[in-house]
Amino acid sequence: MAKVYALLQSDGSLLVARSKGSGWAIAPGLSGVESNGKNLTVFLDGLDVLGVSANIPAKNEKQARRAAPFAIEEELADGVEGSHVALSPQSATDAAAARRLNVIAIETLKDVIDALAENGLSEAAIVAAHSVLPDGDAIYQGPGIVLGRLGERSFSLDLSIGNDVLVGLIGSSEDLGVYGDQLARAVSRPVSGPGLTSPEAFLVQLAQWAEAAPTAINLRQGSFAPKRSIEFDGFGHWRLVGGLAAVAAVGWYSSVVLETRALNERSDTLASMTDEFARVGWPEATGGTNEVLATLGTRTDTNPVLFPSVLDLSAVLYDALSQIEGSELRTIRYDRSRSQMSATVAFDSFADVDRLTTIVGESGLQARSGDSRQSGSRVIGDFTLELAS
Repeated sequence: MAKVYALLQSDGSLLVARSKGSGWAIAPGLSGVESNGKNLTVFLDGLDVLGVSANIPAKNEKQARRAAPFAIEEELADGVEGSHVALSPQSATDAAAARRLNVIAIETLKDVIDALAENGLSEAAIVAAHSVLPDGDAIYQGPGIVLGRLGERSFSLDLSIGNDVLVGLIGSSEDLGVYGDQLARAVSRPVSGPGLTSPEAFLVQLAQWAEAAPTAINLRQGSFAPKRSIEFDGFGHWRLVGGLAAVAAVGWYSSVVLETRALNERSDTLASMTDEFARVGWPEATGGTNEVLATLGTRTDTNPVLFPSVLDLSAVLYDALSQIEGSELRTIRYDRSRSQMSATVAFDSFADVDRLTTIVGESGLQARSGDSRQSGSRVIGDFTLELAS
């Protein structure tokens, strides 16, 4: 269904316009509006909305929305906590380009959303009137207000604000378009075109601008985005999509199962290695690894040995081996008196011997390699692991 536009008037009522042929017609009531206002855009006069521009460096839209208030913090009359900042869509050609921002007090936006919800329009878009202004410096006379875009700023002002304020605002801008005879006289500039003094003409012009400006800023972003309900109309058309989604889900589940199984196998291997370390290094500990760890945790030596625990040491060695394709642990011994661990490892090439030494060194330990030798198609390396000196 075609888009429908409405102007929220000062008395809280909505003036509605919908497309008719090549133009627009003012419609009675909510004629042409879908349920919950899905195809409706409501224009605010914009007096409570500030339009600015800023560069928002962020990896995604969620981060951009979080960063936006802090990028323009000095301009927030209600502070970061009390202001809602909505962003224009990101440029499709330049991700680093400045973004246009619209700022409104959170409580003001809540009031508007609640009022629309009471009228069954909980999903209607909300846009400030000055957000849809075309590019270029210009001011427009509306019904009791002035819309303007100057550089990267857009705004709405009460028409009775005073000529001096308007003159000071536009400054010495030479290429300024002024639309409306009363406005032109107020700023002593030549008139560029007629104003939009009636609400109906104002709404139709806003609708035309909105249709030509897909970058208009919808204030309903982030936590204020509409919470849409799931509808089952036309469910049959989604059968194929549902089937593909189910296949994708099964594939994802299978990959998770396989990854979990691989992790479990690594965990079992690590546990076996740890038990072997405990058995060799602490033969008196008949209870295995847990008894060794308990013993180490309660030691009161005056000169404790600064050597990693069995778990830390085995984790470092296992992690190093997992980074070298084709490596295979052959033997391992632990000398508690020297605080050293010896290991024999088989590799695919001599270069892997040096690589293991480097990886272990990066962990804070020291791996000294002994003689390396060729054994058939494999290279055998002997290592001594200890605390780095």
